[in-house]
Amino acid sequence: MALLVQVLLVVVAVAIIIRLLMTGRRPKNYPPGPPTLPIIGNLHQMPTRDAHLQFEKWAKEYGPVYSLILGTKTMVVLSSDRAVKDLLDKKSNIYSHRPDMYIGQTLCSGDLRILMMKYGPTWRSCRKLVHSLLNVSAAKLYVPYQVLENKQMLFEMATDPENFLYSIRRYSNALTTTMVFG
Repeated sequence: MALLVQVLLVVVAVAIIIRLLMTGRRPKNYPPGPPTLPIIGNLHQMPTRDAHLQFEKWAKEYGPVYSLILGTKTMVVLSSDRAVKDLLDKKSNIYSHRPDMYIGQTLCSGDLRILMMKYGPTWRSCRKLVHSLLNVSAAKLYVPYQVLENKQMLFEMATDPENFLYSIRRYSNALTTTMVFG
């Protein structure tokens, strides 16, 4: 029984080590990029200042489309307008998703933050709602509310200039509430 436990522990340890060594490696079907280290990938090569110069250098070396491995995430970099246009024109339906942002999207907003939503039925219905609120004919309906709130904000700023941030926040919250709830 003890031998079985030891063998099982060795197998699990080897599997974990292999998995850790595979983390940070570039997948086979990804564009080329700078050499990686196990676990951290290209994180050690990411500059803290003037990053654009390093990205330009990599673009000259690996072409207009290259990939970087940042820990467990793979980032594909498009460094020319032609590469961006080709991707958006020919493969936009494949690459229209946003990256998963668990804390920013799931925990903080319950998957309802439209800027971080994945493309799908929920995103389409939210987008339709936002367009109906912000189209030209709808925006004209909000002009009287904007004028009223502008006057109130200017009055608050003139009478209490130290609290200008409060006035700006109240203005934007009042307009948003009026637009959403009427």
